[in-house]
Amino acid sequence: MGSSVGAAEPSSAPLAVEDPAPAQPAGPVIVPPAPLEPPGATQTLRLASGAELWTIPYAALQQFVADGTINDRQLLQLAANSGWPDDQLRAALAKPYAVGLVPLANFLYSPAGVAFLQQQTQAFRPLMARGRDVRVEGLRAAILRTAEGGTISAMAILRELPTTFVVELGGPPTQRCSSLPCENPAQCTSTLSWWVFLPACLQAAAMNAPAAATAP
Repeated sequence: MGSSVGAAEPSSAPLAVEDPAPAQPAGPVIVPPAPLEPPGATQTLRLASGAELWTIPYAALQQFVADGTINDRQLLQLAANSGWPDDQLRAALAKPYAVGLVPLANFLYSPAGVAFLQQQTQAFRPLMARGRDVRVEGLRAAILRTAEGGTISAMAILRELPTTFVVELGGPPTQRCSSLPCENPAQCTSTLSWWVFLPACLQAAAMNAPAAATAP
């Protein structure tokens, strides 16, 4: 890993999936709304450790990225445990990555993309809707809503997540999508480092995704 997380690029294969299947046939790209999002809800980063549940307001993340100010105790702890200096972390959370909505959607709806989303949501609590776990659908919806403007970033994806997404800090370890080496072990496992690498991996996956098959 280089010294600057803001310039970090993912490996050419953001997720090792055996025999990735081609994307679904071409068709209209449907960008669903993030599920379970009540009207007017204030977005937060929600975390749990055992019975303890807390939220970090999105505004607190915005302020940290804007000027380095941290006035939230849990955000201070996350930043300190991220493995990155604050200035690099702030730049990386805000860094935009150019993506095409169609190739990104082709990847995320393909078997390889579903496997990627399943891996990337392991550290989240099950998100239930009508008796079904919709973590994959929730993250995919947030990513595609963000990509409608032609770019994605960690902060933009966070903004679109359902507020019911909760990171289980005591559960399965966060699986950072990049396979590049870490100068600090926390860079491979911390929650904020996971967010930093997600958009870079998505950009690489969209660029490398096979073109959708067209009808004869």
